[in-house]
Amino acid sequence: MKPDRLVLAGFIACLVPLIAAVGRTPAPVHAQSPKQVIEIKATKYEFAPAKIELALNATVTFKVTAVDHDHGFEIEGVKDSCVKIPKGETKTIEYQATKAGTIKFKCCDFCGLGHGKMSGTIVVK
Repeated sequence: MKPDRLVLAGFIACLVPLIAAVGRTPAPVHAQSPKQVIEIKATKYEFAPAKIELALNATVTFKVTAVDHDHGFEIEGVKDSCVKIPKGETKTIEYQATKAGTIKFKCCDFCGLGHGKMSGTIVVK
């Protein structure tokens, strides 16, 4: 083969896979969204906010501050999720919303007579 034909043959060999790829749908790319940070204030006997809405599969960091008393933060159905928070301190809790629906969270460190009513909800859509 002459050198010109050899170069042309190599060029065509490189183009064939590129031409074959034209028109194909590329594989989907699943970009992860940045983590959300949600600040929650724990006071006698409520959380603020008490209702949190998340998208399905969202990853969130809850920053929970015990304002007036020692409190706790526990997410229903999450094993060993009780985090005790001393008065005036902030603790962070990572959570991934893997299931649609309503999930409760509550105070898990006895904080007085209204302790049983201290709760909130996470709504995952």
